[in-house]
Amino acid sequence: MTEGERFVEEIPRKTRFYDRNERRTYELTRAVAARLVDDPSLLQRGLSYMDRHMKDDPSQASFYATWLALLRRDAKVVARLLLEDTPNGALLRDTQPVFCVLPTEDREKVLARARVDDAEIVVR
Repeated sequence: MTEGERFVEEIPRKTRFYDRNERRTYELTRAVAARLVDDPSLLQRGLSYMDRHMKDDPSQASFYATWLALLRRDAKVVARLLLEDTPNGALLRDTQPVFCVLPTEDREKVLARARVDDAEIVVR
């Protein structure tokens, strides 16, 4: 287990989801958050993504500003904020830039784990 995986495991895990898509997004974000902790240079990749795809889009302006401020912080802070079980955490998961592309095998493992947990979905 990597340092990032250990860090993510220590963060209280979200347990209530609106639907399967929210659970999948959360589980994939947990995998990305672990990679951010293991390789903080991925924050710079996120910034590069934002500059290419969000910077000049007026509809993305508030998200761009939010993420621009976040990407100046420590990778562990960003990971923790991404995984918060709060409205802000949900917003960050929904608007996060692309930090990395998970290898197919890793992505499939994460999605398989999310499918197993789908029985716990609670509609709020």
